[in-house]
Amino acid sequence: MVTKMGKIAFLLMTSPYSFQNSDTVLKLANAALKTGHEVTGIYLYTDGVYNNVNTIKPSDDRDRNIAGLFKELVDKGVTVVSCPICAEYRGTQSKDILLEGTGFDGLGALSEFVEEADRILIFSA
Repeated sequence: MVTKMGKIAFLLMTSPYSFQNSDTVLKLANAALKTGHEVTGIYLYTDGVYNNVNTIKPSDDRDRNIAGLFKELVDKGVTVVSCPICAEYRGTQSKDILLEGTGFDGLGALSEFVEEADRILIFSA
């Protein structure tokens, strides 16, 4: 019997370091990949657009660099994109400050992530 692995999409709507959501998405996505599941994509929406900004650095008392951990997911082949309108409203619309391998894409990208996935996990405030 062949076990079918699942496909998961993520919608992250909160900024790093304000809530546990970024850490949870990172841990779940890595666990899914490790066990053979596919992550169809991570869509950063509203304040979630701060998660792939490479200029946000944690203070010395914070041992987790959220942006760096998202970069590790990108390096594993996971698509991570930000809503361009949300980024514009928050002043993060410059590609120069985004993590390498991430970018901007409209809500059509989110719909594609969801269409390809068996489940979507949504993290908001």
